[in-house]
Amino acid sequence: MSKQTPSQDSLDWIRQQCDRFLDESPTYAAYVRDVFQFVAETPSIDAVAMIAFSKSNEPRVVAESNLGTISEDEFFSLDLDNISMMGSSLREGKPKLMMNRVLPEAQLKPHSLAIAPIVVTANPPHVVEVLTLSEATPHEEAFLREVTETLASYFIRYLTNKKDSQEAVTDDTFWQRFDSFLLRLQKSLDLKKTISVAVNDGRVLTGADRVAIALKYGKQTKVQGISGQDGVQHRANLVQSMAKLAEVAIKIGTPITYKGSIEDFPPELEKPLADYLAESRTRMVMLLPLKEAADPFREDADADDQSSQDSPPVIGCLIVEQATEARPKKHVVERTDLIRDHIEVAIHNCHSHESIFLLPLWRGIGRTLRWFKGRRVWIAAAILGSIMAVATALAVVPWDYRVEGNGQAMPVTQHRVFAPWDGDVVEVFVRSGQTVQAGDVLLRIESDELDSERIAARTEWLEKDKLVSALTSQRAEAIKRDDESEFIRITAELAKATVEREGAKNRLDLVTLRIEDLTVEAPDDGVIATFQVDQVLQNRPVRRGDLLVEVMQPEGDWHLEVDVPEYRMGHVMRAFATLNSDELPVEYVLATSVETSHEGILQRGEIATRSTESEDEGTVFEVFIDIDREDLPNLNIGADVSAKINCGKKSLFYVLFGDVVEFLQRHLWF
Repeated sequence: MSKQTPSQDSLDWIRQQCDRFLDESPTYAAYVRDVFQFVAETPSIDAVAMIAFSKSNEPRVVAESNLGTISEDEFFSLDLDNISMMGSSLREGKPKLMMNRVLPEAQLKPHSLAIAPIVVTANPPHVVEVLTLSEATPHEEAFLREVTETLASYFIRYLTNKKDSQEAVTDDTFWQRFDSFLLRLQKSLDLKKTISVAVNDGRVLTGADRVAIALKYGKQTKVQGISGQDGVQHRANLVQSMAKLAEVAIKIGTPITYKGSIEDFPPELEKPLADYLAESRTRMVMLLPLKEAADPFREDADADDQSSQDSPPVIGCLIVEQATEARPKKHVVERTDLIRDHIEVAIHNCHSHESIFLLPLWRGIGRTLRWFKGRRVWIAAAILGSIMAVATALAVVPWDYRVEGNGQAMPVTQHRVFAPWDGDVVEVFVRSGQTVQAGDVLLRIESDELDSERIAARTEWLEKDKLVSALTSQRAEAIKRDDESEFIRITAELAKATVEREGAKNRLDLVTLRIEDLTVEAPDDGVIATFQVDQVLQNRPVRRGDLLVEVMQPEGDWHLEVDVPEYRMGHVMRAFATLNSDELPVEYVLATSVETSHEGILQRGEIATRSTESEDEGTVFEVFIDIDREDLPNLNIGADVSAKINCGKKSLFYVLFGDVVEFLQRHLWF
């Protein structure tokens, strides 16, 4: 911020003094006198006067200060130009300036003056005139205009506020609104609702621009309510700065009013106040401490004496603001003081109520007991009897407990054909659903690796066979020559070559057999169960052990392959032991015909001894359920089914809510 000029400092000082005398001066005449006294002492101002006009439009000086300094003979009189300019200012409602006037014939020193009208209903028209003997520069001219307008505005404000104050005192509706405010304030013991009434209705009642309440919780201070807002946004900069300001005000513990000046303020309040004013742009702030209301129903006289000596603790702060005026109106101050005590009592009642131990529990019990009064007793008795009857039925009535599982209907006889070697499927001779006989060619695989091995084995066998033939001829020549040593050597080499030829022949036969196995044949009579086998396998590379085709016999027996969750298998195993039977009845339905249920049998030996993982159920055990194939209308391989294994009788409660009980046992009870 740039440094202020002396004229600006003087103008600010004039405004502060005018604000101070607004509260201290009992009458308008006293206010004008007090203002003129300090204005005449301001640098660059030599005299000031107030001129009133009578009904005959004759001007009369009703108040002045240092007017004699303007005249050569210390006797000041209004000249015609001055009077004419006053009338023009009153008619137009605008300030007028007359700069560097020289009137020796009127015995007046060279001077400049500024005139501003003061027009208030029910008051005679008058003007305020400020005079200076200094040579009028443009800067001095602007300063003279601002001072005159400032004085006129404060005089008008005094007259207007006095009228409003008189009307407020005689306003009969205020007390009606005040009674309504008290009723709403004491209507609820909920702290949030009470503070909402206090700030919103309090703002309307006092006429302030904004009212807020901050309460102290331990070492923290939180803003609990702001007028015009449903909720308080504690992260907002305005709310945070308000909370810091209220925290300091609570520590000070005395009422503080900011009216445009921080003179005589506690040093610790200056920074939080400046931060809050920068956020709120307010002109006037009243910080009123809210104290703990005394309990009026004390039976101990000593306690009364002690409480009268000690000041009650400060529990919060009432913040009242005006946005446009730095001086608080009289009715704002008076009405704020009037409602503050009632707000303290209401907050004390809320705190006392909410401090009751287990208050929500007692409130719920009270509401419940109150509901049972009158005719509702019989309704409650009927409901209670019904609940007891249902509870008894749930605990006593037995019901079939059934373990559920999902699976598929499949033929009992199934064959899976796997790839015998790594290679590429070059021909597929069957289609899905085609009936085949044992030995029928299903598909043909070509393996470059086996072809290479066969060529290598055949080449090696031919070489060894050729070597055996050559050695045989050499041995015959050795016999003819009767060369015993040569015969022995060649015989040994021939034996070795013969063995190597047989090994090469065996490898060739083995590779040839593997190549023959690449022509895959049906292992048994049945139907091709693999879906779209030609599209899935044609020209597809496969590895040894890959599943190629499934061949099943739908004309034979059928069963259900059902996955039972691991955590339910305990019921199945206990049912076998409890019923002392190797069979459990099963009820199942087909996904394509859910309206019809069928029967099946689970044998003890048809349960997998090892668990598997399922994407839907997690860890499961596969069980095989015997069924009558005549119950399956279409004999669709892999038809989805839902099965329920009957595990004997249990209470109706466990049948209905057993899943909840088991969930709690698995996750909460160890």
